[in-house]
Amino acid sequence: MDLAQKIESRRFFGRELLLFIWFETEVFEGTLSAKPVGTFGCWVERTLLLSAGKETTHIKGALPGLAREAKEALRRGKLPERAGLHVSLHDRDASFTLKAETLAMSGLALPAVLTEEREVGEDTAPSAPRGKGRRMSKSVAEEEEREADTRAESFYERMHLTREVEDLFEALYRDFLALRLSPAWQKVVVPALWRWVRGEEVDADAYRKARTLALR
Repeated sequence: MDLAQKIESRRFFGRELLLFIWFETEVFEGTLSAKPVGTFGCWVERTLLLSAGKETTHIKGALPGLAREAKEALRRGKLPERAGLHVSLHDRDASFTLKAETLAMSGLALPAVLTEEREVGEDTAPSAPRGKGRRMSKSVAEEEEREADTRAESFYERMHLTREVEDLFEALYRDFLALRLSPAWQKVVVPALWRWVRGEEVDADAYRKARTLALR
């Protein structure tokens, strides 16, 4: 089997990951946990695309995963192809779109960081009396330097937040992979998934306990 065939034969894996994330966000009411990240908020928002072959179901809305059409599409054999995810970690929120087949994130939206509000009187350099040109030039230069420092710090802070989102997603992927390759997948996860797809109640506490034991 060549590389292209291997990739094609494993495309379902990303779809199962996205289905697993969607399932757990509903079972645990938007509060997930993963090592070593800990507890964080996560839910499906804005868009959800499910497909099987050429048939697709595209749902848009605040919480598309809760729409009646979403579960109906699953019951018809469709799996999520793309979904918008919202995460909340350390009191900061971010959102992005995850494409299942490539596990690629796009449209990452991060919170505003390092507000650039200044005290009154700092927006512009003060007017200098005649003969004070050097002092005025120095004040303008210092202001420009402060602005440059703020922009640089804001950039590095956003890079840090981007890395946090990537780490969180990697933690989710590791938990999924550990469960998917363990006996707990067929014994615990799949039965719970089917109850959820059929609209039946899932015992969140029992599922969490069995899931935790499987990941030890």
